[in-house]
Amino acid sequence: MRPGPSSPISYYDQVAYYDPGLGAGEIEGATPSKIMSGLESAVGAGIEDNMIDCYAKVISHYEPGDRIILIGFSRGAYTVRALANMMNLCGVPTKLRDGSAIPRHGPQLMAIATEAVKSVYSHGTGKPRRQQPYFAQREEKGRRFRVAYGCTACDGSDNLRGNVEPDFVGVFDTVAALQNAVVTWLVRGAFAGTVLLLAASFFFDWHWVLSLVFGALTCVVLIGYVWTVTRQIRYFEEDPHAPLNLWNPFNWRKAILNTHRAYWRKENYDRWLSPKVGFARHALSIDENRADFPRVEWGTRAAVQENEGKEHQWLDQLWFAGCHSDVGGSYPEDESRLSDIALEWMIGELKACIPSIIVRDELVVTTPDALGLQHDEVWMTQRWYFRKRWKRRPRLVESEFRLHPTVIERLEAPAVPDPEYSRPYRPPQLADHPQARGFFD
Repeated sequence: MRPGPSSPISYYDQVAYYDPGLGAGEIEGATPSKIMSGLESAVGAGIEDNMIDCYAKVISHYEPGDRIILIGFSRGAYTVRALANMMNLCGVPTKLRDGSAIPRHGPQLMAIATEAVKSVYSHGTGKPRRQQPYFAQREEKGRRFRVAYGCTACDGSDNLRGNVEPDFVGVFDTVAALQNAVVTWLVRGAFAGTVLLLAASFFFDWHWVLSLVFGALTCVVLIGYVWTVTRQIRYFEEDPHAPLNLWNPFNWRKAILNTHRAYWRKENYDRWLSPKVGFARHALSIDENRADFPRVEWGTRAAVQENEGKEHQWLDQLWFAGCHSDVGGSYPEDESRLSDIALEWMIGELKACIPSIIVRDELVVTTPDALGLQHDEVWMTQRWYFRKRWKRRPRLVESEFRLHPTVIERLEAPAVPDPEYSRPYRPPQLADHPQARGFFD
């Protein structure tokens, strides 16, 4: 990869871009960005800004013949999956609406990326994939976008998809967790609390400064929440050449029927995988037990069948031992033996599927160990003034997906370490898996 000028890889051969994503780079304190992030989490928003940043980078660097590789972990994995689907819908623009060249940076570039994400891809967000009229409206919005920006596929598909789709999408334990119930109730509680304090300041005749402070806090929370919700309003213009005149009351009914609020719901997360994506790989966590971190399914049998016969398997999803970050990483180096397994596997798959990829192997030093320490993310937060335990719900480990060989090694060991003590590795969710069933007899 080429993350900076210290890399010997030429900029003209390979470019890498990292977006911190949701939940990354968090620091102590209530910064404005963290407050807005919390409000977005409360209403089921959050990944759109990340998608815009990533899509803008793709547009700014892409040239015909380039290969696009998307890698992500956790909610970042969901983000790159959504980005891949958006590229199927929108492609990669090759010109502006007036026919001039695409800018490499600046507000015009960001406006294009914002239009693709917020107006096109996010139309109907949270609805079942093919629910009408949202699905047809989104497809029509995608068609209009592709025509306007010169990104229609040249494969005889009659403008049914974009001109460019990723060559490889590799994800580590995809979770969405885009609408956080705890944050939602905290925001509601904060608003209710400020309203009560404001009322109390008048009722008990507190000092006017306190009334002013509580009133200001109430307004800030209310305005922030309303502003966040209004960003989720989506509208479909039936005829962009003859837009409705909203000053005419006779147009209001049609305008309302073509308007909806788009926000993510767990039961309707985007699980689609375009069959035109080059290859897809998914490292799954067996031992992630948090109810708010369920696995987000990926792909369809029809798409898999369409890609049968490729030299390498098109979609491969493997189960790995350990919790969420034991698969995707982020623990201290001396506690990362399990995540090294998934990392080594993903790099190997990437090299096999995309032989032209340049990886600086001397910088990727892994020490995978099937008997490495396993973690358990029990506590959401554990402070003396506030303790919150995650709600538990073990995952269903589908038998159609294989276990990585190191899982069998871990099952065969007499004992393996976890945060409390060493014991045999026997997660109950593996009891019915055909590769592990024999260890539970």
